Amino acid sequence: MVLAAVPKGSVRAAHGRQTMAALLHHESYAARNRNGQATIAAVLRALIERADYDTMTTRPGWEALITATGTSRTTVARVLRLLVAWGIVGRVAAGRQAKYAAAGPDGERINEAAVYVLCTPSPLALVGKVGTPPALGGSHLNKKELTHTRAREKNFTHDMAPPRLIVEGAAGGAGGAPTARPPWRPEIQWPAHRTPRRRIQRVAAAAEIRNRSFPLRCMTSKDVASSCRDFFLAGWTVADVRHALDWMPDGTQWPHSGAPDTREPWRMRGWLRHRLGVWRTDAGEPLRSRDQQAADRHAEQRRQQDAERRRVLERQAEGAARLSQGDTPAKVTALAQIRAIFDAGRRSHGSPLAASRPPVHSKS
Repeated sequence: MVLAAVPKGSVRAAHGRQTMAALLHHESYAARNRNGQATIAAVLRALIERADYDTMTTRPGWEALITATGTSRTTVARVLRLLVAWGIVGRVAAGRQAKYAAAGPDGERINEAAVYVLCTPSPLALVGKVGTPPALGGSHLNKKELTHTRAREKNFTHDMAPPRLIVEGAAGGAGGAPTARPPWRPEIQWPAHRTPRRRIQRVAAAAEIRNRSFPLRCMTSKDVASSCRDFFLAGWTVADVRHALDWMPDGTQWPHSGAPDTREPWRMRGWLRHRLGVWRTDAGEPLRSRDQQAADRHAEQRRQQDAERRRVLERQAEGAARLSQGDTPAKVTALAQIRAIFDAGRRSHGSPLAASRPPVHSKS
């Protein structure tokens, strides 16, 4: 459904920066005044900020768009129609009001927000949309009588006709904004701690690694992406690869003079794979990266905190139950202290701390 919603002549974007760059270089956007450009850019920025980078879909809702842009619902709807018509975004699913939506498991009906996909013009669609490309060589001038202007242009360009500006809608007789643009694709800046999922995202992440590591400048982005492919598939990030180029798994730092002084891509490819090779298991699988290890530690801390929170709540509930059964607060407090001592001994490698302490007696 997402791919089917991509407008004709566009492709699904790999990053929000790519979609914003496509808008800023769109001829219809350039023809707008300053206020109109600011409103359109604000709506697209709100869509990008709420996008899911795994599917490049966004589902902000009317209230979020109105609040983020400071405009009315009518203005936001008009801008969304323009973005769809320009091929900047595609509408995957239209929103529905609660009375038309299906009931949930609890029987309630809620409003459903529209879903959009972020897009960018396809490089193949940048070739002349209408008409034929401008003729070169001046052969079409041989059959026409040259005016003074045409003769001067022919002499100036050394028998080459200057490329003419192709106007959108010229084939149908209607004027439009100029569309003759050189094929241009903005470079994607990939976040350092985000795992690339798709092929174009892996190339963008490899370009970021190449830009941040000077010895890899002689390699192409696709070559770096090919060398790091299985690490990206294992969940590694740009920061993980750069860390592996400087540090070994045991914490030992690689010598910075270890990179070969060469501009040969094949030698740098071997150096890159050698340094990444120590981060593999005996079976050849990538090890857990630094970001993945940090995420595991954070998850373990969260589990311990949740368990401790549950224990505290259970003790509070048990104390409240004892008080309701007639036990005195002093007895409940003494039992809680004894249990805390046992828990502390259990956490410190199972040492019997409770046995070394005298029993606590309380008077009822």
